[in-house]
Amino acid sequence: MILDSIKNLKRYNLPKIDAILKFITRQDCAKLPDGEMEIQGRELFVRVMNYTPKPALENNFETHQIYADVQYVVSGAELMQIARLEDLTPLTAYDPVGDLQFYKSSGVMSNMIVKSGEFALFFPNQAHRPSCLYEGYEGPVKKLVFKVKI
Repeated sequence: MILDSIKNLKRYNLPKIDAILKFITRQDCAKLPDGEMEIQGRELFVRVMNYTPKPALENNFETHQIYADVQYVVSGAELMQIARLEDLTPLTAYDPVGDLQFYKSSGVMSNMIVKSGEFALFFPNQAHRPSCLYEGYEGPVKKLVFKVKI
């Protein structure tokens, strides 16, 4: 897991970083419509989301096996939580089509606040609970989630 400013993304050794940065600089990210867009086929795509974060207990932890997430907050702020897999209880079986499995928390987790202009990077099998309400900010969030095939 990594939390940093999007301007520092190039510091990290992750496939497709140049394509992600090119996408961000060539778009007006604030005006992108919600939905999914392929950048390099299924090797790299992005999900554009506008939403109001919910209290953490209303969200589940999740993991992926094929894709890393680069969750870039364009505007707003949200709480994201991370936990060790051994501290979680599976709620669903792994869905290979959606590359997704949900988990219930045992209460052992770490919090991080991700603000506008920052990103959180989650590698496959790193449990995370995004889109949670941050008490210092109660407005809408615009986020781009880049899915990078690892």
